[in-house]
Amino acid sequence: MTQTLTQADLFQFDLPASRVNISWRDRAYELSYWTETGIEKENLLQKVMDLLVPCKYFIAMAQGWSDWDLEIYQGIWSKVQLKVCTENHGGNKRVLRVRCALRMSQLAIMAMVGYCLFTIVAIVLGMPKVATVTIAVGMLNSAFILYQNFQLGRILYQVLEILAKRVYLLPIQTNSNKSVLESVLQP
Repeated sequence: MTQTLTQADLFQFDLPASRVNISWRDRAYELSYWTETGIEKENLLQKVMDLLVPCKYFIAMAQGWSDWDLEIYQGIWSKVQLKVCTENHGGNKRVLRVRCALRMSQLAIMAMVGYCLFTIVAIVLGMPKVATVTIAVGMLNSAFILYQNFQLGRILYQVLEILAKRVYLLPIQTNSNKSVLESVLQP
């Protein structure tokens, strides 16, 4: 039996190597990596696309005016907006900061608005049973969208960790709360 990244329940997730900075308000998480190999953000973005496209993920590249570099879709309900920033520290030394923002797709937003409007119309027309069913279906769909967003966030985190190992990126903050510099300096 073959496994793909779209089958997240079958995919083996490693223990996190780097500490994830989560912003619940922005529905996003951030990772930071240090490299002395001179890798640029375009190289990292291309490697993300190379890993995800064969697994049937739809990827849209920014045209230059967006707040993101890549938009990665899983199914019809969820997407991740990926942004990578590079800090140059002289020579080939770089800090790559990756931000992954979990978002609902346009269809998911339209569905949620539709549930709300349909519920309001049902209440105004005096059909409480229809309104109750609409609320229940809307909440069920919301829970599924939330689950799918969480699943896509986990998959993208794993993809970034896999790529970090492949191209020798060192996490700036590890799970042991030691920075890379501290762990290198101490025996």
